[in-house]
Amino acid sequence: MTGVSTTTNLFDYFNDHVSEARGELSIQLSEDTGLYLASLMTERARTDRPSPPETTLAELHASAANARPADQARAYRELGDRSLYKLGYFRESLQRTPVTPTYYRDMGSAAYHRVDQVFKRWFADAFGPVFGELADQFGDCVGILGRIRDKQDESPDDITLLYQEWLKTGAEDVATRLRARGLVLPRWPGTP
Repeated sequence: MTGVSTTTNLFDYFNDHVSEARGELSIQLSEDTGLYLASLMTERARTDRPSPPETTLAELHASAANARPADQARAYRELGDRSLYKLGYFRESLQRTPVTPTYYRDMGSAAYHRVDQVFKRWFADAFGPVFGELADQFGDCVGILGRIRDKQDESPDDITLLYQEWLKTGAEDVATRLRARGLVLPRWPGTP
């Protein structure tokens, strides 16, 4: 049983959990990228947030490809954020769709890479290493969000369910938890 949280706002709550998950998973990210992840979690948790139009990742990519730089950055960022959040926090929802976690991973990583390029070319690298790190360490960032989600679920981990989840998603944070319990995992079946 975990104690009562004493944070005063949602951002502090997620920032604490991002820092904790980074430490537990031994993931090296800049402080700015950690703050970005906390901000993303805060934004997606808000109930007063306007709902974006329901578009697919491919539609977001198509709309961004020929847009002006500011609109490109906005659309690619949404694509990256949506992919990261879905894989990290709601990866089980992908079990009901024909779209694979690998598709979300590849689209999200490429989108953040594109945002990084747009900011470096048109906006004096306004975000520094953040989007480059999100692109290069997309899987680690998914693991951080997944760890936060898992910690919020207070039911004990069932090793069989964890293994089944790993077989379906290939999530590295789930693999780490299985290895910590002594399992030696084969190569994930969905690896290209």
